[in-house]
Amino acid sequence: MPEVKQEVKPIEVNYLCDSCGKGMMASCGDMDATTGDIEHRCLICDHRQTFQWRAYPRIDHIDIDEKI
Repeated sequence: MPEVKQEVKPIEVNYLCDSCGKGMMASCGDMDATTGDIEHRCLICDHRQTFQWRAYPRIDHIDIDEKI
C-alpha cells in the first residue's frame, strides 16, 4: 500500500487540576506496565491523580485546517 502524507500541526494538551481548578497536572512517575496507570500531580496544589494510558502534558497532532 502506498504512503499517504498530510500536513499536520502540533498542539499541546494539558489537564487542569480537578482539585484547585488552576494548576496543570504533570506526570510524576513511570507508567505501570500491567495497569497503564500514570501518577500525576498538580503543579500548584500538589493534588495527586492517576490517569490510564495518558500522560500530561503531551503533544498531539491535528489536521492543518482543524480548529482547536
